[in-house]
Amino acid sequence: MKHRKETITAVLFFLLLAMGLCYIAFLFLSGQSSLREELGKLRRDPGYVLEFVEQAESALNEDLDQSHGFIQLYGGFQRLSGRRMLEDVNQAARVVRLSNGTLNFSYPDAQPLDVSPQIQAVNDLHDVLAQWDIPLLYVAAPQKIQDGQEEALLPPGIYDYANDNADRLLAGLQAHGTDTWDLRPLFAQQEDYASLFFCTDHHWKPEGAFLAWQELTGILAQDYGIHTPSEYTDPANYETKVYEDYFLGSQGKRTGTLYAGTDDITEYIPRFETNFTYASPSFAQERTGTFSQSLLFPERVAERDWFGGNPYTLYSGGDYGIATMTNHLNPDGKKIVLLRESFSCALAPFLALSCSELTTIDLRYFDGDLLDTLREIDPDLVLTLYCVSSISNQDLFTFQQGET
Repeated sequence: MKHRKETITAVLFFLLLAMGLCYIAFLFLSGQSSLREELGKLRRDPGYVLEFVEQAESALNEDLDQSHGFIQLYGGFQRLSGRRMLEDVNQAARVVRLSNGTLNFSYPDAQPLDVSPQIQAVNDLHDVLAQWDIPLLYVAAPQKIQDGQEEALLPPGIYDYANDNADRLLAGLQAHGTDTWDLRPLFAQQEDYASLFFCTDHHWKPEGAFLAWQELTGILAQDYGIHTPSEYTDPANYETKVYEDYFLGSQGKRTGTLYAGTDDITEYIPRFETNFTYASPSFAQERTGTFSQSLLFPERVAERDWFGGNPYTLYSGGDYGIATMTNHLNPDGKKIVLLRESFSCALAPFLALSCSELTTIDLRYFDGDLLDTLREIDPDLVLTLYCVSSISNQDLFTFQQGET
């Protein structure tokens, strides 16, 4: 049986190799080949032989990279051979295929984190804000690997401590009296947990972000007096447009489409009236108009570009140091500051429907003084939403000037 498996693997390898050679031949014959250009130089000038030897490998790599051929062939072979762990260019990480067929990052040297610095940072911020009569709510975003399912989902011998790290972080905040909300139980109650996350990426889908916002609106109303019209949280009041096979996520870009396929991404378009202005120092100009015109970036899905595009930034546009979403139809509403990372891209536009002004701050890119900024904004609530990692993400919890 072992020899048979090795024989099948060898045959698959040679088939993929033949496909690669056919692809190179196609480029060569169609005149799109960098290698062909180098051969032309050599034919015209036999003295070019030394330069040709130096340039031939890079020219061949460029030919394959025109369609990310190396990545595609590598990922295709790994899928056919049944491998569930793939090395990444970042030596600290690997891409793993979970037992449900989706991809995630794994960190070989990961250990349970000492989360005491993160606990201290959030609690210190809570205490400062309390002096200003501004409440702080720490929200734990769900992990792609469901809590309690790590052993069932991961390949043998691979461990993930993200949920354990989140548990200890939340316990430390709660012991201090800092308000917390854990979204993981909500997601665990859903019929298909994995369907709320992209297959080729570790982020939640817009459907997952919408579900999280529906849950948060109840907490915001009950505990902080921030009310959201019920029509806004009803999925029936949104038109949804699905871009099929449009998204290749962070892990998918490292393994190619042949390894785990591609993802769809859904655009939520309100059927009710909306009017926003979205402003950031990162923008050339403010974006004003409806929810779809201002808070969404349809240009990010104007064409399918698996390796060069990032359709996830259809929502919010991406990770900006600081940005403000002003809801012109709710001028008397409350103001929220959201301390965020990339999970909040898909959440922020929905959250902006709940308030008069939503300011998002990503501490990885923010170069101002956070406390001075918060004092100037004077929000009714500071909401922190992070997905605690298996590795240190101390930069997300750095609340001092210039230390992001």
